[in-house]
Amino acid sequence: MLSLIISSGVAPTAGRQVNEWRDERGKVFARAFSSENHYRFDWSGLGAFVFHPGSRDVLVWPEPDARHKEISNTFYRLLQPVILQALGQQALHAAASVGPSGTIAFCGNTGSGKSTLGFAMQQAGYRQLADDALVLQLEQDRVSVCPLPFAPRLRPASRQHFGYSDQNPAPRVDVRPADLELSAIFLLRQDEQTERPRLALLPQAQAFSALLAHAYCYDAQDPRHTRRLVDSYLAIVSLVPVFTLHYRPDLQRLPQLIEIIQDAAGSSNAKSSTFRLLDPIP
Repeated sequence: MLSLIISSGVAPTAGRQVNEWRDERGKVFARAFSSENHYRFDWSGLGAFVFHPGSRDVLVWPEPDARHKEISNTFYRLLQPVILQALGQQALHAAASVGPSGTIAFCGNTGSGKSTLGFAMQQAGYRQLADDALVLQLEQDRVSVCPLPFAPRLRPASRQHFGYSDQNPAPRVDVRPADLELSAIFLLRQDEQTERPRLALLPQAQAFSALLAHAYCYDAQDPRHTRRLVDSYLAIVSLVPVFTLHYRPDLQRLPQLIEIIQDAAGSSNAKSSTFRLLDPIP
């Protein structure tokens, strides 16, 4: 986990721009820069965030009208994963839950249901581990996850279904290191026309392309940086089974969907290309 330090005076120069992020209207709200001995992240309305290789401290020069609470919330929820990626780890846009089958991750585009499924797995004895950002650590023969503080961010229909409010305490991440091995990744595809959920294990080549689309990436221009990103995700898909799960969004059918996910994640054949597809929900 990183530490955020409020600074004053003049921030270090920006350096070479290496990435930018846009909102739904196409307006740039953040830019990433790289120089010889530091990185800088400029977030419109908040300030300039500067960090150095090998350090866990991130310095911020706030804009005049920026509120410190908003700076802190944005940093820990949105900036921390991409900064950790720049510093050598990998981070995935994903929700995650940990339980009897290890840690399972849910990836998907905005509105695909990853937060809802990450939260709903509690019904099967799992504990939610992440809502939108999952930091990954590659080891010799496994991929483990590094939990970050989070709060569930459910849409109104899901909040009502679960009886959840912002006053609920944030979930505790109280697990043993052995529990934190990533055992399966599910790429969620909602489809109103799908009558029955369809689960399929992706070949590694397809899994790599599909998963890379959900990866955090700080520097999209430096060949060394992108090479590390590619090598890491090639290793991830060689160690962790990646499934696609097509389903029609229906909160009343969550128990059946959870059962499919549990069976797939817990299957002893999950890493085999001959994995037997589960029968669809009747």
